[in-house]
Parts: sequence; C-alpha cells; structure tokens
Amino acid sequence: MHFTGRTWRPPYEANSCIIQLTSGCTYGKCRFCNLYKYEPFRLSPLSGFEEDLAEIKRYQPGVRRIFVTGGNPFALSYEKLKPYVLIVRDYLTKCQTIAMFASIRDIKNKGVWQLNSWREGTNFGDADIY
Repeated sequence: MHFTGRTWRPPYEANSCIIQLTSGCTYGKCRFCNLYKYEPFRLSPLSGFEEDLAEIKRYQPGVRRIFVTGGNPFALSYEKLKPYVLIVRDYLTKCQTIAMFASIRDIKNKGVWQLNSWREGTNFGDADIY
C-alpha cells in the first residue's frame, strides 16, 4: 500500500478499508487541526492508487466500503476525481460506498448535477460518494 505523510482514519471508519488518494490539506489553516499543517497537498498517482486497489482486491475482495484518506480529497475537481472513483468499481465490485473528508468549500464548488450524479451513481456505477 502506498501511504505518504500522516494518515488518519476517523473512529467511525474503523471497519472501512482505507486507501490514500491525497496527502496534505488544501486549506491547512484550521485552528483546531494541525494534522497536515506542514504537509503540502498532493494527489496520489493513478497508477499507485490502482496498485493499492489490486492489493485490497487480493486480501479483501468483498469490501463494501472504503475510506479515501487525505486532508480533503473532495477538493479535487469532478474531472480529476472521476477516474479514481471509476477505477474503484473495476477492482472492488461489491463496494457500495466511498467516503472521504470534504470541507464545505469543496462541496460548494461542485455543481448540483455533479453531486447528484455521484449520489445516484449515474456516472460511477452504483457506488456512492459521501
């Protein structure tokens, strides 16, 4: 598995499979959080992400929920996020939910049609993004 920098999984994701999509945080100015304060935001290469999915498939082929880690992966544009979500369905066919951190700014920057397509699974198989 490819992990760089600090990785944190919230307690409510204890039973989720974890995979890194980003490291660092796009904001890094929260007064209550210093988890990613000195770590620059970066996107994991699609090839490394795919290798991690292959490893998850090998050891946990029936995984139903994954938690995508990083400061706020939802900051990625719809077009940058799309190939990562699509490839999850190629490897983890039973996956029903993809969870990740997001700030309200990141959600606000998405179009309503984008949020609806993710929720309904129209562009991403039947996986949901929360």
